[in-house]
Amino acid sequence: MTHIKSRWTRLLLASLFLFTLAACGGTPAQDAAPEQEPNASTEAMIEAETANQPAETETVDVPDGTPVEGAWIYVQGYEWGPGVPKIILELPTVPASLSAADALAVTAGVRRDITQVGFSDSAGTYTAEPSAFVTIEMATTYQTSGSPFTYNTEIFMNQWSESYPVVAAVTADDVTYVVYSDLINTRVCPETEAFTDRGEYTGSYQNRMTKTMEDYTLRYAANAPEALLNDGVQNPLIIWLHGQGEGGTDVDIALIGNEVVALNRDEIQSQFTTPGGANGAYVLAVQCETYWMDGGDGTNSGGDLMSRYTEILLDAIEYFVQDHPDVDPNRVYLGGCSNGGYMTLNMLVTYPDYWAAAYPNCEAYAWAVFEKDANGQYSRNENNGYVLTAERWMSDEKIQAIKDIPIWFVQARRDPVVNPELYSMPTYRALLQAGAENAWYSMFDTVPGTDDPSAEYMAHFAWVYTFNNQVTGVQNRDSVREGPEDEIMGFVPDNNGGGSEQATGPDGAVYNNLFAWMNAQKKA
Repeated sequence: MTHIKSRWTRLLLASLFLFTLAACGGTPAQDAAPEQEPNASTEAMIEAETANQPAETETVDVPDGTPVEGAWIYVQGYEWGPGVPKIILELPTVPASLSAADALAVTAGVRRDITQVGFSDSAGTYTAEPSAFVTIEMATTYQTSGSPFTYNTEIFMNQWSESYPVVAAVTADDVTYVVYSDLINTRVCPETEAFTDRGEYTGSYQNRMTKTMEDYTLRYAANAPEALLNDGVQNPLIIWLHGQGEGGTDVDIALIGNEVVALNRDEIQSQFTTPGGANGAYVLAVQCETYWMDGGDGTNSGGDLMSRYTEILLDAIEYFVQDHPDVDPNRVYLGGCSNGGYMTLNMLVTYPDYWAAAYPNCEAYAWAVFEKDANGQYSRNENNGYVLTAERWMSDEKIQAIKDIPIWFVQARRDPVVNPELYSMPTYRALLQAGAENAWYSMFDTVPGTDDPSAEYMAHFAWVYTFNNQVTGVQNRDSVREGPEDEIMGFVPDNNGGGSEQATGPDGAVYNNLFAWMNAQKKA
């Protein structure tokens, strides 16, 4: 078995060139996963993933001016995924004055509204004094985000666009400077740069379907806060497992595809405390090459198979913890969304003694087994959905194995991709009926925007609440435990925090948000 670690280095600014402005297109399908037959939930995901990608591009007249040889885009994580709020130009000299009057910005064929033009450093941070670097800042919304991702509908994954045409112009000292270039490979993203600890974990494992040994590789990126490294005590570790669209071989896609970078922000980091140490927690994002729900054939399962990545994920996490003595092995918190929510439950039922707490979002670990034909392919009903059987996948044995693990579910009731009635709702009810004392559920109804208050995201995007630290309330446990045997099971969707009550501890402590609760969980 090999353990390969490599430090991330900033992308070198490539030589810029002029080209004919064209729309950003899709990228070729990878060999890692064959084409899959879309179903209703897949179509909903495709619609959501492509909602902020322009269907058409504008024809732009490039102004006359002096070409700028140095330019790059600034990528930032948002609720909906990545956006480009800034274009950074490097002028040949340091000008004395700068004018925003005639500034122009067009990204990926869409003219952008400019909100600010100013002198800056090379990372886009504004400076008080004149500089050779100039930043053009643009209004960035869900519909006009300038996303540098293209959603590949053959493998259902986000990828960096093959090209990212940019037209930009700014006037300095009465000279018009012009950019007309493909900037997809000249980008900075300070939020992902903060995840400086990067590497791979490779090992050989048996494929449960083929019964053959196969080599798997998981990639990871983690932050290493300086304050924690030097505080002399062990500190907590937050792990995030990505959704279906963020698999592949570039962990940056996993970091900003679901805004995992938000776990590194002060609002969440400040929730974590360690006696005698500094505030904060390590954050670890792990990426698989296909899907966490891949049972062995390279495709997505319905959540009723064991992941081919089960063993290697635990090995990779254990290796990371052992390789970082500053991480407290009794405070390892596991979570993820959709595919990653499935994998969270999969790891809990397989290795129940390892985790201090879990926080699955819109988890897709099936309650029941779905019908399959003789070739192992899922049967379809008249609505192209999977056909339920009477066999439990989340069995009583699994419920008993995880009922004492602190766990907090997050999901929206109107989720069109992972129906909570077939996944998290019956699982949570069974946990309560089995006597789980530290199990909580925040159920929202819909997912409105915060980064963009005018946005209404597909209700599958429940992780938006988590990364905005808006998971503050929980469902009434008695209502769910004792509720009627119907589709709602005693749940009451609530967009104001996820429920009308708050999570509590055995000592009577009341937790006003998910991360404050998580901070209090520790293995005995």
